[in-house]
Amino acid sequence: MCSVMQLVMLAEEAEERVNITPVLLRFLGKFFLIFAAVAVIAILTPRLAKWVDDLRARGMKDAPPEDPRCKQVRGPYDMPEPKEQPDAPDEQDDVQEEPDDVPDGKPPYQPKH
Repeated sequence: MCSVMQLVMLAEEAEERVNITPVLLRFLGKFFLIFAAVAVIAILTPRLAKWVDDLRARGMKDAPPEDPRCKQVRGPYDMPEPKEQPDAPDEQDDVQEEPDDVPDGKPPYQPKH
């Protein structure tokens, strides 16, 4: 009835029989084309990545020194660390002492109740 080279969809009447060989060949061709494209991409991706890494390594500058605070784990509610301030001169020099004696001899103002 059907040969190996020609697949025919069986129907009751001869006029309704359809040759499905071209449809299957087109489907299998597209399937293998997509499969080949995926295989080529899978083979070329590591080689392309290695080439890009080499290219980037040639143009890279030395990395700046790493800040040790970057590796600290902190929660969202942790208090921030105080900022480092430059050494201030003696704080005692800036403090002004209040005189005990009033220069006019008047007592300081006190509101009436």
